[in-house]
Amino acid sequence: MHSLFSTLRLGEATARNRLAVAPMTTSQSHADGRVSEAESAWLERLARDGYGVVITCAAAISRTSIAFHNQMSFGDDAMVPALADVAARMKAHGAVPIAQLCHGGSRAIPSLTGVKAHSASRYELPAVPDFVPPRELSVAQIEQIVEDFAAACARAARAGFDGVEFHGANGYLFTQFISTMTNLRRDDYGGSLAHRARFAREVVRACRRRVPTGFVLGFRLTFEGGPWDTGLDLDENVAVMRWLAEDGIDYGHVSSLDLFAPSAKHPEATVIEYVRPRVDLALPLMSAGGVTSRAHADRALELGAD
Repeated sequence: MHSLFSTLRLGEATARNRLAVAPMTTSQSHADGRVSEAESAWLERLARDGYGVVITCAAAISRTSIAFHNQMSFGDDAMVPALADVAARMKAHGAVPIAQLCHGGSRAIPSLTGVKAHSASRYELPAVPDFVPPRELSVAQIEQIVEDFAAACARAARAGFDGVEFHGANGYLFTQFISTMTNLRRDDYGGSLAHRARFAREVVRACRRRVPTGFVLGFRLTFEGGPWDTGLDLDENVAVMRWLAEDGIDYGHVSSLDLFAPSAKHPEATVIEYVRPRVDLALPLMSAGGVTSRAHADRALELGAD
């Protein structure tokens, strides 16, 4: 077990301790996606408070990916100067700044994007009032989104962030491709797990090619869906995390509402306990969900989080 206040190497960045701020939706950037002073001050405060790693809120990668109002964006070169300022402010206090990149998929908001929501496939959610089924992405559209992620990742590197984290949790686009509930495609992006994971793997590979050596790539996954997504399987997502490690990620992020709760599929263990020995032990794992004290943090390390 690691000490909570020991250092951790991620790519070419060194976190001063094992405490990280997981991404949180703040909705306090400007309407056009530019980082506001309120958002910058918030991130700087977290760095000043002493966290080893500070991850931004889920940030848009393009105009058509926006999933909530006043969402930070890495979708345009015009955003880089303000992003560079906030990255420098976090680094000045010793934190490793990570930008989380996200595409809303079916959760993108048409009034903000200017287009109808798209996803891995068209699907229905009868239990969700007023749910509008998304349109199925064409292969050309998927290829454009891969490029949008790569371009956003390159902007994060230019702005001085130490890395990015891909948001493959909470029902956003990566999850929509991996889940059998939301991915009903019959081509090379649907069906088998290898096909459903293809989009995520292509994004990681494209981004790795566009950033300097040592730039940190992380991937956040929801490993089990529970009642809100019946198409996510723990063992399948362990395989996905293994593949992403082969493709070049520097850490995995195990997303859960309560990291101390037993797995639904394997209740003899928590999700982090189950995942840790089944992926490359050299791959650092982050875990979030209900850590509100020093005792909780120490327990998370005991369960297998880095």
